[in-house]
Amino acid sequence: MDKIDFVLPWVDGSDKAWLAQKSKYEKSDTSMTHGDADANAECRYRDFGLLKYWFRAVERFAPWVNRIFFVTCGQKLDWMDEANPKLRLVNHTDYIPSAYLPTFQSNCIELNLHRISELSEHFVLFNDDVFILRPIESDFFFKKGFPVIPCDLGIPRWLGSSNISRVALNNSGVVKLNFDEERQVWKHIWKYIDVPALGLSRAVKNILSIAVNRIVIHGTFGHLAQPHLKSTLDEIWQAQPGVLERTSRSHFRTDDSVNHWLISAWDMISGRFFPSNEKRKGNFMTLNEKNLSHICESIRQQSFPQICLNDKGNMNSLEYCYQEVAKAFDDLLPEKSSFEK
Repeated sequence: MDKIDFVLPWVDGSDKAWLAQKSKYEKSDTSMTHGDADANAECRYRDFGLLKYWFRAVERFAPWVNRIFFVTCGQKLDWMDEANPKLRLVNHTDYIPSAYLPTFQSNCIELNLHRISELSEHFVLFNDDVFILRPIESDFFFKKGFPVIPCDLGIPRWLGSSNISRVALNNSGVVKLNFDEERQVWKHIWKYIDVPALGLSRAVKNILSIAVNRIVIHGTFGHLAQPHLKSTLDEIWQAQPGVLERTSRSHFRTDDSVNHWLISAWDMISGRFFPSNEKRKGNFMTLNEKNLSHICESIRQQSFPQICLNDKGNMNSLEYCYQEVAKAFDDLLPEKSSFEK
């Protein structure tokens, strides 16, 4: 198997020049999603101030990674050692077509990653709120060259009228448009009901979803690090250029977009995947005062392979929560990484 790269998009939402440019486009862009304020909320751009711990965790717990592609709009971090041989700094202008720039939405940034010539065929896409907490091997993300993908065929409880819900349904719609979905599911049925990989309850849930509902939502894969194949993204662009073009041209998130979950959905329906249960991959936790003690304890105890610290725009005592989480990470990862000056 080829080497595995990590990709980490990042933005400093407090940068005054960036904020001025964003404000300019907000006033003129009529394609913005106004029905779901969370789609363009401050939390989409907020810097946790925890990024150095992300790099410390990768170096300590996944030292086998080939390269880390740090993707920004040109913003930089004072503490980062840009000379690190494993680090590649990528500007949006280095790979995203100029017709799509500037962009203030992650979907455009992520759906054009195949244009980065140096990026390996096998890569893992992180968000800056997803941290590795334990030692993991490369087969945590890829097995025999295939991505390890959470496999839950049930209709998510959170599916509704929000922007992310509509995007997930759009992903599923693209899959249904391009594949005989029922035939493909039965062709690879043993992957969908793999008890050792999924656990008995998830395997049973999947077979019931297929047999009873006959409605499979291929488009939702949780909010942890996602392994992808570069060639799959290129394949989707060739098959559905209009959908990805429309998504990329929008400066902000819109309800008619798709996101990088579509890559996982495409691989899953094609049979190019190994199944997993997301609960075994990590945990998604909303960062607020109610959960703060549990979050900090989970970090110190390394309770999960990965943790996602979901930042919600309406949370109280924001600075206090960040400070406490930073203390927990400092207890776990006190030593500087080679990515720090």
